[in-house]
Amino acid sequence: MDFTADSGEAQLRAIQAFLMQHHEAGELDAKELGAQLKRLRETGLSPLSCQNTLEMLFTCLSLHLKAQLGNFVGSRIPLDRGMRQKVHALQNLLDNLAAAYEWLLETLPEDTPAHTLFPPLERIAFCLNQHLYISYLVAAAARQGIWRRLHTVYQRSLRAPLEPGDHHKLTAYREALLLAAGQPSSYASRELEFVADYITRLADRIVFTAALPTDSRAIFWIEPTHDFSLFALSRRTPPAEYHVFYFSCAHIAVLARQHLDALSAGSRAYELHLPALADTPTGQGALRRLISAWSTQGKRRFPRRRQANHRRATLCAGLNRFCQLLQHATMEDSKDFSQWMIINESPDGYALMHLNGAAGHIRIGDVVALRPDSEPEWFVCLVRWAISENPEHIEVGLQIIALNAISGRLDDHASPILLLPEHMPMRATPALLAPSGSVTGEQCTLHLEGSDKVRKCKALTLIEQNGRIELFSFDAQA
Repeated sequence: MDFTADSGEAQLRAIQAFLMQHHEAGELDAKELGAQLKRLRETGLSPLSCQNTLEMLFTCLSLHLKAQLGNFVGSRIPLDRGMRQKVHALQNLLDNLAAAYEWLLETLPEDTPAHTLFPPLERIAFCLNQHLYISYLVAAAARQGIWRRLHTVYQRSLRAPLEPGDHHKLTAYREALLLAAGQPSSYASRELEFVADYITRLADRIVFTAALPTDSRAIFWIEPTHDFSLFALSRRTPPAEYHVFYFSCAHIAVLARQHLDALSAGSRAYELHLPALADTPTGQGALRRLISAWSTQGKRRFPRRRQANHRRATLCAGLNRFCQLLQHATMEDSKDFSQWMIINESPDGYALMHLNGAAGHIRIGDVVALRPDSEPEWFVCLVRWAISENPEHIEVGLQIIALNAISGRLDDHASPILLLPEHMPMRATPALLAPSGSVTGEQCTLHLEGSDKVRKCKALTLIEQNGRIELFSFDAQA
């Protein structure tokens, strides 16, 4: 008698009984699910014998994932210790469950029919896609090897013998590519949640091709043997020795533009079958940037210059604090100030690494005051991206939108605003930077600090919109 097999079967039944007892309420956390997956691997049974149990684990994971992801939205950068542990536990589980399904696939012959092959392929793509999504949510870099494994899953799906009515799906793989093409590091977590939800409605529209498209404006290419997501063809042409495939975002960018136009014309999100956030400035600003990323991927206006002399800069984050700084220039000893090292720079922006001071107010899309050590004045910047590998390491990317500003308030609102003077070649007209949602008409009145004059603005044109701020250009009246 094979006592080892009997022992393995007993362990398998115990794991299944445990999962059946707890999975309905979704009460198993990532740590407990990970422990059960480890027990499953230790049974010594064949992958095919474990497939049903893997499916039970996947169901439990889906329930836990749905409950947990919302807790990551709005997380501060950097994450506190408890939140970081939850992130690592969930990503480890996703990674290990994907590996378990990869282990199953290794035992399947090449001529496995599609209806048998595709369920584990979809599970792998889902787990790896969610792994990446969590990294984006908490502004962390993805682990090495995730993208190569995703590409491998897609390549494996192409070898499946198809029967009439079968087709290659792998929706999660397409969702991962669309999100990567949309520059996920440029969204705050709440915006990213909206973008990921929106993408689920469009992913099936992606069509892959091995032929080089004639129009490169919305084309992306993938090298499946590399551990990287994709490249925009307009930014980089693949080397001749690469075996790449392509896809276009042109059609979905047009569709997204139609959605945005309909929202601007007064349609409601539910009428367009869009996420509810599409009714807000936050959602519409995210949609506008998504359209831009999908349709106009161009080269940088200016090259980046990496700094080797360790220049420093002082940063003050947030519109309220920026206005207080302009009103009280002596507040530079405030706890709201932080010190950063300039990693690289160009005429219109900086990449910075945090050194010391309070960095907890950094939010993607927010306005910050920045003063490099070599400059006498504060620059007005927007946070374009942020990444935090660990609690001691934070990097941010800033775009300069003005070299100086005047603080004030809008009509009778208490919320502060910034008036940004015209400055060629950066901007030919003055601009108004205000809290998101505070400007509701096509004209407004500004009350500027240090002056009894009232400045009227008309013909407001939206330049930038997100969940933190809105930026308008305007014609001025005396």
